[in-house]
Amino acid sequence: MPKHDVHLEIDQPINIGNKDVEFPIDADGKAYGRLRVSKGGIDWVPAKKQKGFWLTWPEFASLMAKNGKAH
Repeated sequence: MPKHDVHLEIDQPINIGNKDVEFPIDADGKAYGRLRVSKGGIDWVPAKKQKGFWLTWPEFASLMAKNGKAH
């Protein structure tokens, strides 16, 4: 299984406002994709692609409840 790297350091709450927050995701040291979070929802953009897959927050919550693993 590849080793995935995700990094974020925040010392205080930050209001996203009208900008997306983007998390680059690497797998075994290579670009895997980007997770983007906004007020409207969440989207996944695979590496080397310009367009991704978008869900609203209610759609994302439903998808996670149906397919996610509890921990």
